[in-house]
Amino acid sequence: MNSITSSAILSTAYFPPIQYFQCLHRCHNIYIESLESYKRHSIRNRTLILGANGIILLTVPIKRKSYSKILIKDIKIAHNNWQKKHLNSIKSAYGSSPFFIHYFNEIESIINKKFTFLMDLNYEILNYVLHEISIQKNINETKVYLKKYPLNFLDQREKIEKHTGSKKYQQVFSQKFISNLSIIDLIFNVGPNAKEYIYAS
Repeated sequence: MNSITSSAILSTAYFPPIQYFQCLHRCHNIYIESLESYKRHSIRNRTLILGANGIILLTVPIKRKSYSKILIKDIKIAHNNWQKKHLNSIKSAYGSSPFFIHYFNEIESIINKKFTFLMDLNYEILNYVLHEISIQKNINETKVYLKKYPLNFLDQREKIEKHTGSKKYQQVFSQKFISNLSIIDLIFNVGPNAKEYIYAS
């Protein structure tokens, strides 16, 4: 992904990893997959942050039916007080970070909203982060499901979270740099410079 390509397709994601936004930057048109079957243990409802004792996994619980038969756009959030756990973990991990006070209140507000559908929560997060890091993109939902896209599409639905390499930045607790964590790790640590980091990586 060294040059800007025409279009990319991404999965929906909860506080997406940094490479997700690097992909957004490099492509003109972005499509969010809305018609795939829900996949467990993925960025669709999980994110990784870095705390004092290492990586913390935050998972948005979903209403459990037959995962393989439910389209991602129809996945509903299970309301079992997960918001409190996520917010406490974020405060513990980033309360001492340089830019915590600039972003936490809005992030708290988004997490505490009573969304019914997972994709709606994820869109709210995506739009907020794009606004904060001043990246403007044409983002659409898919209208049909394609297992394989033509060559002029960058299909990243299953590749983003497998990425490991990335330029280093200062992290609060890390003795050894950990790459491709949640975008909130980047914005809490580098603030307005997040855009330059994404563009340069």
